[in-house]
Amino acid sequence: MTLQTDRPWNTTAFWSEPAEQSFTAMRRKARRQVWRDRLHGRRSTLVPFDEAAGRLGLLPGSDVHAATVRLDLIVGSVAKDGLFTRGFYPATTRILGRWKRAYARAHHLAGYDPVELYEVAGRYFVVDGHFRVSVARALGSDTIEATVRRWA
Repeated sequence: MTLQTDRPWNTTAFWSEPAEQSFTAMRRKARRQVWRDRLHGRRSTLVPFDEAAGRLGLLPGSDVHAATVRLDLIVGSVAKDGLFTRGFYPATTRILGRWKRAYARAHHLAGYDPVELYEVAGRYFVVDGHFRVSVARALGSDTIEATVRRWA
């Protein structure tokens, strides 16, 4: 999945400044969210899928389908729960480069591939696509295209 460079707006460099501005705004939101969550005694990180699956004794289902998923129903992560807050705001500046590439891809005419999610009782955990979910939130999207596997 490489960006075409035949048009200047298809390059990561073209989107670098707006991506950095958006990333900075998302980092501010992350800091505010963490502060509010600490104040109210809530978890500010994504829910680890292993924690939820272990607590509920889940087994993978065979139902895999395409869906449009509301971003506010995505609550956790299968592997990257430390990189983003529960609102999918970047938890660290170390991920800026990769976040900027996802931002540029979101503006590409072809868009990006659907994210991969696990569904547990109407809530979703990201398997693949953490950066796409974060960028979609930054761009004000309410939903994202996904390939979903149900767990029960």
